[in-house]
Amino acid sequence: MLEREVQRRLVDFINDKVELPDEPRNPIRIYKELVHYRFVEVLKNAMPDFCDILGSKRLDTLIFDFIQSKPRSPFIWQVPSLFMNFLLDFNKVDDISFASDLMWFESIEVELLMGAYEEPQDDFFSWDENFSLSMSTRTKILNHAVNQDDYTYLEEHPLLMYYHFDEASVYFQEITPFMFIFLSDLENMLPSEALLSVCKRYQVQELAEVKNLLQSSLEEFVYLNILQRN
Repeated sequence: MLEREVQRRLVDFINDKVELPDEPRNPIRIYKELVHYRFVEVLKNAMPDFCDILGSKRLDTLIFDFIQSKPRSPFIWQVPSLFMNFLLDFNKVDDISFASDLMWFESIEVELLMGAYEEPQDDFFSWDENFSLSMSTRTKILNHAVNQDDYTYLEEHPLLMYYHFDEASVYFQEITPFMFIFLSDLENMLPSEALLSVCKRYQVQELAEVKNLLQSSLEEFVYLNILQRN
């Protein structure tokens, strides 16, 4: 019980719920500064562009608020995602119109790099077998081309991000709204059914032509483990 009480008071000190003695070399104060610095270091490495836009003073303030919220995760690599969710949930960066898009783009790279994946098994694509996006892939419709450092508002800017197994790196690829919907529909449909559905949505009549156009891209997606057989 005593150990638990000590841990609770330490957390309260870090979160500024208990006032620290004013000695400059107070060990708890030093520890608190080290915790803050570690968060700054992690976030600046994971989200460099967004942190630059915030500026050091505002970033420090937001990190202070974030620490006070007691983020819960045993993994330091999850801090960028938790920080992003905190800022969005509590409307901390509503004045930056592209904040959500830029934070997602930068933080998802860390998430994909740290993921635990099985080695790719599939080497061919079939229109009549079940496929879906793999665990090493993320897709999202953004409203800003943040991957191009362009923060102008766009109606839709679909982006695909994936972990490249051979190079142990994360890459992004701009995709069309057509492709985004097709990939999303694969969760509940065969590829042939998803193609029919999205062509109907876009009032496309040349089904066979579209199928031929998509074939090479989908084969590459399977090779890169963007798509996997269910």
